[in-house]
Amino acid sequence: MRHSAIFKIVSAIVFGCMTASAMAQEFEKPDPNRWYRLMTRYNGSDDRVGRCIQYFPPGSEHPDMLWSAMPVDSTSADYDYQFWRFVPSPENPDLYSMICRAAPDGFVNIVPTAMDPSGRWVYVSAPDASDEVDRYGFSFVTSPTLSGVDSETGYSYCAISTDASTTSGYHYMNAGGPKQDYAINIWYETYSEDANEWSFAFAPDNGGTASLEDLAVEIETEEPVYYDLWGRRVEHPSRGIYICKGCKVLLP
Repeated sequence: MRHSAIFKIVSAIVFGCMTASAMAQEFEKPDPNRWYRLMTRYNGSDDRVGRCIQYFPPGSEHPDMLWSAMPVDSTSADYDYQFWRFVPSPENPDLYSMICRAAPDGFVNIVPTAMDPSGRWVYVSAPDASDEVDRYGFSFVTSPTLSGVDSETGYSYCAISTDASTTSGYHYMNAGGPKQDYAINIWYETYSEDANEWSFAFAPDNGGTASLEDLAVEIETEEPVYYDLWGRRVEHPSRGIYICKGCKVLLP
């Protein structure tokens, strides 16, 4: 085995043993030039587990809304509706516009439909001049309890806040439960189910889902190449389950 391969494995083991506080310090803001799938880190017992944020366009079951959905692969018509990028404001680099790849000229309105849990997030797919005031205003909450690096995937995560709600006590984009029909709704700062329902991991799009042919090629390569369970290549694997050389492997 080459030294580089040994180094990768040792690094994965060491990273897996890092404390939560150390990992929280390593949160990295998303690259404004990359697309990310926003995965809820909800770890409770209902159907929110494993879902991501998806834009539902006009004519769909949740028209012009952000809703939760199970991840799909690149062959699905919904694929681009599950990827997002955050563009900083020219006037304040700590405030961002949230843009969906399926409608890149649009953005998520920073003002939800209501300042209570019934509030939904609307996507402005064809903005005009009057809409521009609501383009920027999302921020990343980087407190130790709401941000960090996921030890299993290596993805940075945080809560996503809007400055449009600071006077009402409501702040966060939230993965709503059964009572909210699993919508992406707004939720308030002091409430918690201790289930990470308002924390999202930024899973980068590495060119789509790997095909079986791509995975088979890795069997012939000398250096190990890892993919997550959705078939996306992982450059720096940490502790968790991956696909390597066509088989599932567990990195301790």
